[in-house]
Amino acid sequence: MTAAGQERWRLGGLAAAGEGSRAEEQTGKSGLYMAISSPDTLHFWIQRFALSLEVERNCSLHTRQGYLRDLGQLEAYLAERFRREIPSVEDLSRSSVRGFLSHLLRQGYAPRSIARKQATLRSFARFLVRESALTVNPLLAIHSPRLPKRLPDFLTREEVQQLLRLPEDKGFAGLRDRAILQLFYATGVRISEAAGLKTGDLQLWEGTLRVHGKRDKTRLLPLGRHMTQTLQEYLRLREPVAALDPNSADFLLLTDEGKSYTRQQLACLIRGYMLRIADKRKAHPHALRHTFATHLLDEGADILSVKELLGHASLSTTQIYTHLSAEHLRRVYRQAHPRAEEE
Repeated sequence: MTAAGQERWRLGGLAAAGEGSRAEEQTGKSGLYMAISSPDTLHFWIQRFALSLEVERNCSLHTRQGYLRDLGQLEAYLAERFRREIPSVEDLSRSSVRGFLSHLLRQGYAPRSIARKQATLRSFARFLVRESALTVNPLLAIHSPRLPKRLPDFLTREEVQQLLRLPEDKGFAGLRDRAILQLFYATGVRISEAAGLKTGDLQLWEGTLRVHGKRDKTRLLPLGRHMTQTLQEYLRLREPVAALDPNSADFLLLTDEGKSYTRQQLACLIRGYMLRIADKRKAHPHALRHTFATHLLDEGADILSVKELLGHASLSTTQIYTHLSAEHLRRVYRQAHPRAEEE
């Protein structure tokens, strides 16, 4: 690789790695340059994989950071296993992968977490074979752990009504919190999508919201009458707060100080309200996304429409929501079965 090419990969790897990654921690550059200039090292290929995730697959920063955390754990394990500071790409074998997965199990990781990390390794190994860094995929004969089927956590209609009534403050903070809770239930947005919303994404005169989802895919979501009214009231009180921090003024959801919300801040706010009406198992923002999908299907929405509203790339992802409440099944049975009333 030429010097210019090395510099391009270095800069690309740093950009793809994201904040807090191992690549950015090597501020002295010497270790990073050594890895970049040595194509036989695992770190070299991790950085190329990071760039591939950004450029070829258009993965979000959050997704790239997750991949790189998993691969950083693998790299640390291999360095300890083979007693070398910088593991070689050849150290990645079926035996070492099995050892890494066993190591995670001993560390107390849940089967679901191990399965997710194994998925990262599969993607990385396919990349290495494609780039001819490895001749054999070391994960081909390694099966993912069998996971128990877990239905999504969702709120009942009564719990949703209780939740939306909780913010009682008539000022900016109360109206904003009510808007946030309604937004998650009314649109099914992901927390990262909500944190990135701008005022320009709202078309209240049309009753729609433009959402920027995974891999920069954009979808247009309808807003109901109640959601539209709440947002109109919120925007009116938001104006003086937005003036407090010009750098965040374009963001739709603002803190009391006029700053945009992080994903963690939004999650903490929502969880605080949800713990007041539901148990810990259901008290998380994604449960509102589950609730959105479940209630739509309960009321007869077709699964393809729900898929588009959720922004899923695959229908199989949406099919997890096809579980229905016993009450709904009984209602369908009573309406459809010719002898239901007799029985």
